[in-house]
Amino acid sequence: MASSRNRSKRKGSTDSRWSREAMGVALSGVGILLLLSLVSYTPGDLPIKFPFTDWALLSGFALDLEANDPRQNWIGPIGTLLGFIQIQIFGVAAFILPLGMLWLGVGRLFMRASYSMRTTTGFCVCLLSGASLMAVQESFFTTWRETYLIAGPGGVVGQGLGVVVLKGMLSATGAIILLGVVYWLSFFTLLGVHPVKFVKALALWSIEKIRQAREDWGSRVAEKERAATGMKGEKKPSSAKGKPRKRRRQNRGEEEAGGQDGAEDLVSYEQDEKGQSHLPLQEIPEPQIIDATQRITPIMAAGAKPFERKRSPQHAALSTEGFEDYELPGFDLLEYEEEEAPTEDNTDILIAQQTKIVETLKAFGVDVTAGDITRGPTITRYEVYPSIGLRVSRIAQLEPDLARATKAERINILAPIPGKDTVGIEIANDSRMPVALRELLQDDEFRSSKRKIPLALGKDVYGKAVIGDLAAMPHLLVAGATGSGKSVCINSIISSILFKFGPDELRFIMIDPKVVEMQVYSDLPHLVVPVVTDPRKVVGALKWCVNEMERRYKVFAKEGVRNFDSFNNRVRDKGDPVVAEEEEEVEEDEEVIDEEHVESIAAALEDGELGPTGGEWKEEEETPDRFPYIVVIIDELADLMQTAPADVEMCIARIAQKARAAGIHLIVATQTPRADVVTGIIKANIPSRIAFQVSSALDSRVILDGKGAEKLVGKGDMLFLPPGSAKLDRAQGAWISDEEVESLVGFCSVQSDQRFEESVQASIDGGGVGEDGDEDEVSNADEEILQKCIEVIVQEQKASTSLLQRRLRLGYTRAARMVDILEQRGVVGPADGSRAREVFLKGEPVVVD
Repeated sequence: MASSRNRSKRKGSTDSRWSREAMGVALSGVGILLLLSLVSYTPGDLPIKFPFTDWALLSGFALDLEANDPRQNWIGPIGTLLGFIQIQIFGVAAFILPLGMLWLGVGRLFMRASYSMRTTTGFCVCLLSGASLMAVQESFFTTWRETYLIAGPGGVVGQGLGVVVLKGMLSATGAIILLGVVYWLSFFTLLGVHPVKFVKALALWSIEKIRQAREDWGSRVAEKERAATGMKGEKKPSSAKGKPRKRRRQNRGEEEAGGQDGAEDLVSYEQDEKGQSHLPLQEIPEPQIIDATQRITPIMAAGAKPFERKRSPQHAALSTEGFEDYELPGFDLLEYEEEEAPTEDNTDILIAQQTKIVETLKAFGVDVTAGDITRGPTITRYEVYPSIGLRVSRIAQLEPDLARATKAERINILAPIPGKDTVGIEIANDSRMPVALRELLQDDEFRSSKRKIPLALGKDVYGKAVIGDLAAMPHLLVAGATGSGKSVCINSIISSILFKFGPDELRFIMIDPKVVEMQVYSDLPHLVVPVVTDPRKVVGALKWCVNEMERRYKVFAKEGVRNFDSFNNRVRDKGDPVVAEEEEEVEEDEEVIDEEHVESIAAALEDGELGPTGGEWKEEEETPDRFPYIVVIIDELADLMQTAPADVEMCIARIAQKARAAGIHLIVATQTPRADVVTGIIKANIPSRIAFQVSSALDSRVILDGKGAEKLVGKGDMLFLPPGSAKLDRAQGAWISDEEVESLVGFCSVQSDQRFEESVQASIDGGGVGEDGDEDEVSNADEEILQKCIEVIVQEQKASTSLLQRRLRLGYTRAARMVDILEQRGVVGPADGSRAREVFLKGEPVVVD
């Protein structure tokens, strides 16, 4: 729908272009016709005789001589009539009429000039004042009265207005002064030139020509003197002496500027204007005004949904039983507001703003041509075409001056716009238009099958939906100051996922140290565990994700697949009809017993392969038919980095490095993008980022590795760095209200009860030392690290946290925990003040349980 409206806009601009060109051709043609008829006019062509008739026109103005035969006027009888009318009415000033029309036509045709009432008035005043001035003066064109049989050099208009009115009231001198001033003012108005600048440029040009003439004359005199005296040996230095001083002065200026950085900024206005005036302008297409705020027509059908649920009877990992009847939410849970049609006043304001930008740049000697105007939801982008040979960095240096001229709080200059040959000046709109989440969900890009986990992020300045794919990112960092729109962005991301996935297809682990941000999602059936709010349990949740990632990779290796998609698709490729038939047979005859299966289980029990051993089951877990996606959302990273920075950073780095192929994805948000919060390791492993407004360019560099976020205007205005690209996309973030979020969560919670994973919750709760002082549950990864710690301690025969930190490159928190576990297992002794711990193991290290 938006593309069709843009096509209608382009069609309107094409029609405007044809009308402009037609007007230019008409003015130029009429001007040439009048000029030729006037130049070749002679009274000898009178009276005018038309062919195929005896009718004669203007016989009373004919001379006593016979009429010219053939006629001398180049346009024929009509040309004679046109020339006669012009001469009789305006006299000598009649040449202003065709020349002025020719000038207006050329400007309309080749320079895309738009004429206002001021231009038309200036043209008329110039014609009338010129005729009056010719009539008042008595020194020139005095013979025209007898030659062309006219009332005077100014024709009828000049004789009546100049002689009868002005000369009678002001005398000849006063009338000449007044008419001269009026004529030149109207003449400059017709040309569209400022009088002061014109006079100044004319004076500089005259002085330069006089100076060059004097230098050329001096060089010729010097050459003659050298030829006369025969000083051939001095010919070469003399010729160097005879070079224009302008070139020596330029070379000297270049040498002085060579040792200064940024000397270009110190160029005076005269030098700047002079240095850029010769640059030719580009041939550019017709500028367009693109309204990117238009919305997609809403889908009002009852029960309409962005996706249809695909139920799978296969056995899945985690607690996914009972979700078979789950229904995906529909569009009717989200609101839709009708858009306001753009008015003609808005278009005039945009054109006036662009004109002000172009005039401001030209005032600083930067020649540009106006380009397209794109009005987005939050900002409007004004494009300009630099003249050929102009460095675009010169435009970027004028950012404060453009902000002053446009009265904008802040502007952003894209020099150039990526992928285009224009420079963009972005200015915030006076009134913003929110981008409803429903509109993005209805976009074809969101419902495209190419995106596995589509995220509705917002709209760019051209009105195109910005849709991300979490599976391709595969992790996302969101940062911005308080009130910039970060929390709304997280809500939009979660809502986008809920509209496509059921609890058996995707599960959430939400970490909310601020307690209040994620509580609205506490009733979601998609949650693996309740929302984690205790910072001490966050490390346990992240470690469970790491262990789950390792477990999935082991299953992948066992099944001979490489990634998450291959594992889930393998069952669909094979099909499972045999198993279904066997299950039906078992249901019909419950007494059927597989004796071979019973014997294999008994043998395994005798060998110790099955059954409890030391309180733990050694039975290998059943391989699920499919895994669900796991999305881990951390709402505030800064609080976690203050609690356990080393462990949190290590877990995030491991998940970000390896979890993509396991179907585990990470979304990290923070409102304090400092270097000690968003560390280099975290940034290196999370390439996709969203930056909202921040307070300084330093914070912007932390998020995006460059400037730009400090120039955003807030309230959802964001910069999106897509995966595998260095181009930043500016967009207005999607908007979803708290009421819509509550309605969506309420719908999902009604569809199914929550089924938390008790084993996962136990692992998370065991992330620290319990109150009774017993040892925590140690994961397989920690057991491997413990064995390395034992090797180091036995080799060095001493145990300390700093030793394990240096040798194994562990964080302080984890190294201290390893020492505590080894103390509980009896490997090392308790701490004894400043003395080293006692090591109980001697010789070769052994595995200690």
